[in-house]
Amino acid sequence: MVGNRRYEEARRFLRAPREASRELAIRMEQLRRWRETAERTTKCLGGVRVQEQGSSRVESCACELAELEAVIEAVRQRAHALRERQEEVLARLGDARLTEVLRLYYQCSFTWVEAAEHMGYSERQIQRLHMEALARVERILEEDGELMPEHRALPRAV
Repeated sequence: MVGNRRYEEARRFLRAPREASRELAIRMEQLRRWRETAERTTKCLGGVRVQEQGSSRVESCACELAELEAVIEAVRQRAHALRERQEEVLARLGDARLTEVLRLYYQCSFTWVEAAEHMGYSERQIQRLHMEALARVERILEEDGELMPEHRALPRAV
């Protein structure tokens, strides 16, 4: 399966919420650092009246904070929408085993070995279920108009 480009759109769809969550964590760290900078700047100024030149630095920091907070809110909303959409698709798979494999692998970051142990299957069986689940996810995305038919994976040569 390494290097296999089959079902790439389904994989991308299933990874999107986790990637949005990672982006959110990075943005939150940026915000924390900007707030620390703003706090240090404010403490340094103390009771000193800010001159025009110094005030542009404070204003710049405040603007960065405001912009970053807006970006964080947009990413938070996108992550939430992606998770909701993913849950809608998973609910339509029609097989609890397939849903569980996708949840374990994409949402819980289980390895194939961990997923196999958790579900009581062999690693190879888990990988087969994963491929079947990806095929179903792509069909659902295609049905919903989120995936063009020409982007679907080609059948495997026998």
